[in-house]
Amino acid sequence: MPPVITLRDVSLWRRTQEEFHYDFKRFIFNLVRGRHRKPNRRRVLDAINLVVQRGEKIGIIGENGSGKTTLLKVICGILTPTKGSMTTAGSIAPLIELGAGFDPQLSLVDNIIYYGLLLGVERRRMREHLDSILNFAELQEYRDEPVKTLSSGMTARLGFAIATEFRSDILILDEVLAVGDEAFARKCRERIDQLWDEDVTILVVSHNLDFILNSCSRGILLEKGTLIHDGLAHEAVLRYKTRVEAQRLGDPSRSPILLIAALHANSKYADRYYAYFDGRRHLISDQDWMRQNRLDDADVVRLDDTALDQIPEGEQVGYPTGVFRS
Repeated sequence: MPPVITLRDVSLWRRTQEEFHYDFKRFIFNLVRGRHRKPNRRRVLDAINLVVQRGEKIGIIGENGSGKTTLLKVICGILTPTKGSMTTAGSIAPLIELGAGFDPQLSLVDNIIYYGLLLGVERRRMREHLDSILNFAELQEYRDEPVKTLSSGMTARLGFAIATEFRSDILILDEVLAVGDEAFARKCRERIDQLWDEDVTILVVSHNLDFILNSCSRGILLEKGTLIHDGLAHEAVLRYKTRVEAQRLGDPSRSPILLIAALHANSKYADRYYAYFDGRRHLISDQDWMRQNRLDDADVVRLDDTALDQIPEGEQVGYPTGVFRS
């Protein structure tokens, strides 16, 4: 079966802020005064290669500014790559910057119809689903009001309701798992769960690493626009957390350690804690060792048995064994 998403050597350069000053008078004035500076460009994505098969659930992680949202926008066709090629097969429901693209002067009903047309849904079908969308967004009473009367949260709810009303082949999620208040956020998670069980390809950007671990089988780690890991979700999360811990330590001579344990109480790894470093899990045999290495208050990365099975087993560690290289 052919892939549904293919990116080949995709790079994207974006203008920096000064390149958006198109004022001709300002340009001439700065040129005469000797203040004109040639605008710079910044590479946001660097030679990304990615192949996604139908039905895959992929989590995309990385620090702010690593290119996660930009990558999703390229896949959705919102941004065009500077270099390389990108192809998709099937309909896409993009949940990126919910509410972007609404006309603030038009009513909710008109915006729903036009938003649907952008998603490739015909006008007649959108009209048939108007009430369903408004009911889910809890905005029936505003149906004939202009969108500008809505709060940002209400606008996001409307965008989410439209984008998830119809089953698409590819679902693109960008930090939209906590839309609105807690009650509405629960409704959103339930709707996403329904889509998750179907044969839908899902790409999700989230800083909620537990969600990535528990919901995605594949993980992609980006750093400064470069894809530095594409593999099992737990590997991507562990690599990301290790890099964050290395930055916190600020000492390249020390090997950062993560504390990992079983996700479920009935796991065969229950009541065991492992130190994760150098790509292996090391059974911790002594509580003093955890205190010695400042792990007694560390956050625990909890993995299911399948993930723990796939991490190579290292030696047992315990006080006074020193695994930090200092």
